[in-house]
Amino acid sequence: MIENIARTRDMNLHLKSGGSALHILKSITFAINPGEVVSVVGPSGSGKTSLLMVLGGLEKVSDGLVSVGRSDLTGLDEDQLADVRRQNIGILFQNFHLIPSMTALENVALALEIAFDDLPLSEIRSRARAALAEVGLAERETHLPSALSGGEQQRVGLARAIVTRPRLLLADEPTGNLDQETAASAIDLLFSLARRNTMAVLLITHDNGLAVRADRRMRMDRGELRELEREAALS
Repeated sequence: MIENIARTRDMNLHLKSGGSALHILKSITFAINPGEVVSVVGPSGSGKTSLLMVLGGLEKVSDGLVSVGRSDLTGLDEDQLADVRRQNIGILFQNFHLIPSMTALENVALALEIAFDDLPLSEIRSRARAALAEVGLAERETHLPSALSGGEQQRVGLARAIVTRPRLLLADEPTGNLDQETAASAIDLLFSLARRNTMAVLLITHDNGLAVRADRRMRMDRGELRELEREAALS
């Protein structure tokens, strides 16, 4: 039996806005397996990013089950949630969020320094170099973000997300700031890494053409998540 990397059951998220509570995520039951790529589409404000935040341990649910790896997130404090993220989760952002004053190598190495305080510097640099090589940037490790193209910056962000060897990668509109050709190349690389490393990927996207390439396609609408059939996803 395959063990889910992450799952939710009857999960709800309420957030306060002014004097009232908004029902952001509604009774969501969801699971993702090792090496599986799941895309989630839906209009802005439908709850897609909130789902990613919950699975990343960055937002606490109001009720229901949320687990990543073998950890039930619902009862954990902030330090324990940080431990789960370090051990299991990588996050790839739309806006890259690279530190401008650090080289590509230093940006990737920083993720390891934060995640593992007992790794020697030689091991950190070795693993950071290997991650950059895996995304095709071995020759760009000394460059600052300002000297890299948008696609190269995104690949540095991907190297940073995978350098800790996460079991789950959460990607929030990862190609939103890239042109079509560069975006296609970035997604090819992302899917390849998922297969090679048996890494589950939750991909939030507005691009239906990208979404249909995933193993499973889901749609978020007004806080409700449902699986899409192949034909519906292609339409």
